[in-house]
Amino acid sequence: MYELKLLNPDLQKRLQILSFKKNMLREEMKCGMIGFAEAAEQVANLKRQERKLIKEAVDAIHVKNNGEPRSIKLNEGKGLYYTSMPDKSQVYGKTLDSLYENLFHAYGLTIEKNPTTVEEVFKQAFERKVQTSTNKSNSLKRNLNTYNTYFSEDFTKRDITKITKEDLLAYTKSMCEEFHPSKKEFLAYKGILNLIFEYAFDTDIRIDNPVPCIHNEDYYKDGYCNCVTRESEDNIFSNKQIEDIRAFLKERNVTTKFKGYDINGYAITLSTFIGTRVGEICSLKWSDIKEYFIWIHSQMVEGERIAGQGMTWEYCPYTKNERKKSSKKGRYYPLTDDTRALLQEIKAKQVELGIYDEHGYIFIRTNNEPINPNSYTKSLKKMMDKLGYKVTNNHAFRKSVNSNILIPMGLDEVQRADLLGHSPEVNLNNYTYKRLDDSNEIYQRFNDKSNDNPKGLDWSRKNIVNFETHKKRKSL
Repeated sequence: MYELKLLNPDLQKRLQILSFKKNMLREEMKCGMIGFAEAAEQVANLKRQERKLIKEAVDAIHVKNNGEPRSIKLNEGKGLYYTSMPDKSQVYGKTLDSLYENLFHAYGLTIEKNPTTVEEVFKQAFERKVQTSTNKSNSLKRNLNTYNTYFSEDFTKRDITKITKEDLLAYTKSMCEEFHPSKKEFLAYKGILNLIFEYAFDTDIRIDNPVPCIHNEDYYKDGYCNCVTRESEDNIFSNKQIEDIRAFLKERNVTTKFKGYDINGYAITLSTFIGTRVGEICSLKWSDIKEYFIWIHSQMVEGERIAGQGMTWEYCPYTKNERKKSSKKGRYYPLTDDTRALLQEIKAKQVELGIYDEHGYIFIRTNNEPINPNSYTKSLKKMMDKLGYKVTNNHAFRKSVNSNILIPMGLDEVQRADLLGHSPEVNLNNYTYKRLDDSNEIYQRFNDKSNDNPKGLDWSRKNIVNFETHKKRKSL
């Protein structure tokens, strides 16, 4: 290994100045003093200067004993440039620039320490994602949770340049054996793995990204992931359970605690009828109630976390499924006698309390503050626990409306998806379940009133058909 002192003092000073400028630029970006677009241009300029100096430094020492430059070749099969070091080892690079950078480090000429451990690379990759991604803060939090859950300390301390495909496959197998993740969790793990290794590849820390060698199906079919399909009772409510929920909320509303105005209870009740998302139900306004429809076109989203106050919530003028669409017109869910009656009850109570605002939120507390997804979810879970139900999330209402109401009405997947606010594929794959109480209905369809035996099978005759009777009927 060559010592840093072999660098020309003037060259060393110029490289240190460039390193200092890059660090200053990073700090300015973190503090919001400079925008990403402007910073990207400056970074590119500094990088060009740095590469020129690195080439100058390497050319001065990457020579044979006789002073001639060592040859640099292109392996066309691998698409990599390579050259031999004095100790006969080889150094590779995807481009000539990256090869010179790798030689610079190989000769011990590093001015600024490059990240080498998985942990260091993740931090830089995640920082880049925060700066460039359009993802919401919740998505970024999930990324951090996935990293902290599925990446062991031993693995994150390893040198990323020395991790082989076999190492990656072995770690993934051991991780699955320990955590037995669901398909969704496994894909989240693989996404973070790809974030790390793709960044290492982009920045020339590695010459490849081995993550594509991990084939999902190998872990699904061999039992490493939890791919058990949940039963209907773990996803939706029966019609009887929905009625019990509404009855429970109606009784709770008149208790001394709520005094006839259980606003979270009202919101939950409406959700059992129309299957909205939590953020959508919280953001509904009286102006969204039309003559024949409820206009669902907004959601309540997380704002900033304020010390002493906790999370703040903001009104977002489009729904979850519309965030990537140019057209954000929302969707319309038909009003029924039940939903009209419920909304009229809420309005009458708000008029009585002096808090009704025809342009304001529907679900507001007595201090005029709208409910938020956190308070709604906590109220819902508390109620479900009391009722002893397995399912405790609002999403089950969406699936129940789809399976218990929309499908029996004869609506196809396109119509159902339009009412619930997602794609037909999502409706078929994630929202369509066998109804919990449809066995009797199926029986009735096979045994309607025109049937000779409407009461069911005659077990005393052991289901034996009288041949003569059958023959006479057939001849008619």
